Amino acid sequence: MRKLTVFLFSLLFLFTGCSNGDWEVTIKTTPFYKEGVAAPFAVQIKENGKLAKQLKVHATFEMSNMDHGKIEVDLHEKENGVYEGNVQLPMEGDWEALLVIKKGNDKVEKLLKMHVKKETAVAKIGKEKITMNDVRFYQALSKIEIAIQKERAQATYKGAALNEQLAYWDRREQYAHRLDQALSHLVELQVMALLAEEKGHVVTKQEITKTIAALRRQYERYEVVQQVIDTYGEKKFWEDYSHYSKLRLLVSDVYNDLAGAVRKANPTVNDNEIRYLAQKQYNELFISQINSLQIDLYIQGQTEGRLPH
Repeated sequence: MRKLTVFLFSLLFLFTGCSNGDWEVTIKTTPFYKEGVAAPFAVQIKENGKLAKQLKVHATFEMSNMDHGKIEVDLHEKENGVYEGNVQLPMEGDWEALLVIKKGNDKVEKLLKMHVKKETAVAKIGKEKITMNDVRFYQALSKIEIAIQKERAQATYKGAALNEQLAYWDRREQYAHRLDQALSHLVELQVMALLAEEKGHVVTKQEITKTIAALRRQYERYEVVQQVIDTYGEKKFWEDYSHYSKLRLLVSDVYNDLAGAVRKANPTVNDNEIRYLAQKQYNELFISQINSLQIDLYIQGQTEGRLPH
């Protein structure tokens, strides 16, 4: 049945392709599979060797060797000769897309074949990926930091003041476990770490080792922290923290550069004002960077897009 479908597609192209032009279609963006996510699909279309503009393009997707029905999507002109749309595919594997291309009264059909891969990222900054493993690590780290703050509050406050502090940290814990909050934090780290590397900053293994050693000593004082790490997996936790630490150190380099420049320009200003001015410049720099990068979100129920800022 599958071969018959392909054969009919071929006949359809031969007998209903009414255009006299020489058409060339190239896949520019192959869609991916991720449950609940619509992936971008883009093609470049040329007529007689020239980029074809102002076309109507419709794509019908079918699996090559399995019957998962048809998925249809209109492609819209993104730029001269490039047409794009979002398609939500039910699984990875070999797919075919039958393109119906219309130019005025002329129509041509092209059958494209592609291999669709599963996407593991929940976000991309350029070529850098943020995965659900990164999100889960950040959530575990947030749980640790909040547990420490709760324990410190219990040692410092009593009565109503203690209840207020604990309620505050409960709210922070709920917020820290939201996917959008975790992604916002991780995107910021990756964006500013990329900027640090562009500026020539490098983090050595010795710096990471030193940071981890200091954190281990701090964590050893809290039983609740060790419980969180044991649940996460101690070896994996410190491996993941090594990558996270590199990003944090790079981001610190960017901030320290700004703080140093602010201090040099304002030698009589106190430390609080220096921190305020440096943070303001950091926020402005972050917004500039995030607007200059391609940042894609692959969140269930949402097509690609930018994080709010």
